[in-house]
Amino acid sequence: MRSKSRLIVRKGDEYITLAVKDIVFIYRSDTIVIVTDKQERKYLCDKNLAQLEEELDAAIFFRANRQYIININCIRSFKTVDKVKLQVFLKISHEDHPIIVSQKTAPQFRKWIAEE
Repeated sequence: MRSKSRLIVRKGDEYITLAVKDIVFIYRSDTIVIVTDKQERKYLCDKNLAQLEEELDAAIFFRANRQYIININCIRSFKTVDKVKLQVFLKISHEDHPIIVSQKTAPQFRKWIAEE
């Protein structure tokens, strides 16, 4: 399956096509899926994270944990926490979103981010 170049998202009652390259991260808040772009605008998405993970390019987007999908081009840095987990820092301010990659997923993340 070809990965998508744009995503249909909602702002209020309006549907918008958002270029996938402009997505910084996608997260689940309770039952709502929110897409954040490079201008830090937030949109609602009618798909769940599993569906988005299927549709987005795995070379660019990574499922960090049950709550977050992140864009490799928007990662500023990452560091080890609790000896085995990783915390990812994005190029936009997201202090209210500490993105933690689990111990189980950390090796996959390291491999993914090192690939060219």
